[in-house]
Amino acid sequence: MLASQSEVLITDDRLEALSTEIETEDDHARAMLNHPVNFFGHAAVASWRIGRGGLPLGAMLPDFSTMCGARIVSAPDPEVADGIALHHATDKAFHTLPVVTGLMRELDQRLERGGCARGPRRAVAHIGVELLIDGVLIDNADYRESYILGLEYDTEIVWRDEGDDLRFAALLARLRAHGVPVDLKKPEAITHRMQRMLGHRPLLAPTSSDLATITVALIEHKPRVQVAVDTVLRALRATLIPKLDAAS
Repeated sequence: MLASQSEVLITDDRLEALSTEIETEDDHARAMLNHPVNFFGHAAVASWRIGRGGLPLGAMLPDFSTMCGARIVSAPDPEVADGIALHHATDKAFHTLPVVTGLMRELDQRLERGGCARGPRRAVAHIGVELLIDGVLIDNADYRESYILGLEYDTEIVWRDEGDDLRFAALLARLRAHGVPVDLKKPEAITHRMQRMLGHRPLLAPTSSDLATITVALIEHKPRVQVAVDTVLRALRATLIPKLDAAS
């Protein structure tokens, strides 16, 4: 890919419009919204190109850095740097796909009809679709292998702040111990993840009533996502494969 090997900054415009609209005053909440953690999907896309594990690791790193509160300065390993660039290229393509924006709009409407509060509704409508897609992708053995290879890939990463390396190492150890996140196949588990991500953010935290609505909406929406995933993957391949081939 086209990432600079000397300075790979982890910046991402994902959900920037949403975080601005919600007008959160919590910097960590804004960061979470800008970097939803659908890391398994990024490992899946990385499997479309042959690599030693550095590519899927790099493709997941922007999400991992957000999850552990660390900031990356650079990735000297060119394969990891390529993976980071692939992450951003994937996001750029994914969030402009009509099928994806349609799925998010439909889930938002389901949540609104159920009475879910505006803050958690808008966050779940976006992140929930991504995690539902991950739950479908987990059935693919190649994608699972790419994910595990990424987690097991050891490489140097230059972190910005003291302790970032330890926070990342702790997260990586937990992810390795957990294995493939098969819980994403269950909408109820996605609700639990959303509760953990949003629960401490005043403008985004769902109430118990919101959580019940979220679970029902995700269960109802899952069949729509399952049908749409092939269309999403074909569209992403059409956009990304030429770039992957050019980088090979």
